[in-house]
Amino acid sequence: MKSRALFVLMIMLVAMGASSDDHVQLSLNTSEADAVLAILSKQASGHPVVEADWQKVFASEPYVRLKQREASMHRDFSDDDFKGFVLAADLAKRAASLRRTLYAWKKADLTASASRILPYLPADVRVKASVYPVIKPKSNSFVFETDKNPAIFLYLDPEQSRSEFENIVAHESHHIGFREAGKRYDERIKSLPENAQKAAEWMGAFGEGLAVLAAAGSTEVHPMKDFNNDQRVRWDQDMKFVDQQLIQVNQFFLDVITGGFAKPEVADHEAFTFFGYRGPWYTVGYLMGRTVEKRYGRRALIECMTDPRQLLAKYNEAAAEINAARKGPLQLWSAEVLQGVGAPDAAAK
Repeated sequence: MKSRALFVLMIMLVAMGASSDDHVQLSLNTSEADAVLAILSKQASGHPVVEADWQKVFASEPYVRLKQREASMHRDFSDDDFKGFVLAADLAKRAASLRRTLYAWKKADLTASASRILPYLPADVRVKASVYPVIKPKSNSFVFETDKNPAIFLYLDPEQSRSEFENIVAHESHHIGFREAGKRYDERIKSLPENAQKAAEWMGAFGEGLAVLAAAGSTEVHPMKDFNNDQRVRWDQDMKFVDQQLIQVNQFFLDVITGGFAKPEVADHEAFTFFGYRGPWYTVGYLMGRTVEKRYGRRALIECMTDPRQLLAKYNEAAAEINAARKGPLQLWSAEVLQGVGAPDAAAK
């Protein structure tokens, strides 16, 4: 009996391992960072940096896609500007620490870091992406082209602790899975009027807050548990104003739905301000995710990921029950917003 039980346990462990590998596939590409560090090494040793050295940077997959991403965001990004960034004295001073950090990241188990978010995704979702540690002027990490060729850009930061690095990998990986979970969402909202469709599209940005929750792993732990105390304090301070932030975003959705913006790009510009450091897309999204999970369970929250409108509606339902039990008050989304985007019926103010 013992041998049979051991055999069954081994089969279960193998199955679990296969499942994890099947659900998360991340490939690391460090060619941009390697090429930049090679230039810094030549510069430090007094050897001339030639055009061929720069071409290794500019032809690298991470750099090419980084330029594409910045262009999609209508941001200036030229090869000459990047040369100036690389040759600046500040980057040269950080070369040794950048090299040590990249070496450590190459040895990191990215799959293990990303797998921690699987309990916060539908069981059939796969997270597959290229991961690019990059040396660049802006210190942000982000995902790109989640629909067709998912990529995770990680800012190479020597000041980042191991727990922070793992959390960021998990956070960005959840974005890939979240987009995969909602891949039919675009089709669902196509029948909406143009303005309502724009509002519904931007509701997907609450995935930032859901990624915070998923990377933390539970509603019962601090969402910034993997980060330093300064970031935990800042999060707590921002969450004190989450009700006001919800009201602000609610007004944004109303303005979009009713045609309050002269052009779509003006609405987009306003929406981008809600990212901030960890702005309303994070804090309000986290509030909704935590509230829905604590009230109805994680399965209900995961169901909302297939349609972000449902997240707002389900949150309203939970918040109304909490307020009725005098355990609130929690701010609600307006009925005009929910109805405007065709969200499921739920309690609204």
